[in-house]
Amino acid sequence: MRKFLIDTDTASDDAVALIMALREKDIRVEAITVVAGNVPIDTAVKNALISIEVAESYQPPVYRGAGKPLMRELFTSEFVHGDDGMGNMDLPSPKIKESEGHAVDMIIDIIMENPHEIELITLGPLTNIALAVAKEPGIAEMVKSVTVMGGAGLGPGNVTPVAEYNIYVDAEAAHMVLNSGMPLQFVGWDVSTDETFIDKDDIQYMLNSGSKIAKFCVRCNDILKEWNLRYNKEGFDLPDPTAVAAAIYPEVVSESFEAFASIEYTSEKTYGQLLIDIDHTLNKAPNAKFCKKLDAIKFKKIMFDLIC
Repeated sequence: MRKFLIDTDTASDDAVALIMALREKDIRVEAITVVAGNVPIDTAVKNALISIEVAESYQPPVYRGAGKPLMRELFTSEFVHGDDGMGNMDLPSPKIKESEGHAVDMIIDIIMENPHEIELITLGPLTNIALAVAKEPGIAEMVKSVTVMGGAGLGPGNVTPVAEYNIYVDAEAAHMVLNSGMPLQFVGWDVSTDETFIDKDDIQYMLNSGSKIAKFCVRCNDILKEWNLRYNKEGFDLPDPTAVAAAIYPEVVSESFEAFASIEYTSEKTYGQLLIDIDHTLNKAPNAKFCKKLDAIKFKKIMFDLIC
């Protein structure tokens, strides 16, 4: 059975992604590590535990990680996900508890104890992963794969004109991870904004399914749905579930390419930009794979099968 490790800054789309992964019977999530990002670390841990309870499958350990970026103050996104990160649902505290141990140490231990078996998925800023690589560089060659929800592909950013949120929050960490030698696949925010976008018909299908899990997944994204109205789009994008889908189901990736990339972390104007040398003008060997597009029909079928 394939073994996964998921690092998350748990807000509404992270919750859907976690639920999907936990309900896929052909894989095992060995642990969930939590980083500050969308919401402060306490809220992100709470939301991860709630997501496990909602999934109604099994309970992987949840480990608390970095509470702020490496070099900067934390920039959260409650304006997109709600004050609680979950669409202002005002959810009660989960019954299950987080596990003892720091996320960074657990990332190292789990990868080193399972050489070439762990498939890592990152759904938030890369702070925990950068700290883990700094503490034990050997994990770069011991991890089987790393799928990063980060960057904006070849399009504009979603928090600045050039930067996507996860990279922007801790560009120094992203720079470290990109240069670590890890086998990286980036799934940018752009992948969730085309035919994979969850529109009003998709939402109605989920609500009509009678599944309380599907209802939860819709409700926790209410603030995100309101946010998308400013783009004249009715529904919500799910960047973290697209990353989970790309990692667990490679056949869902319909277009991808390899290229050399770098992270801008020194300029205030372009901080957090993921620069992709798609035309190989720098004549440098690729250091990452980039998912350009998912098969939207396959993606939605997988998601609906898992949560409906």
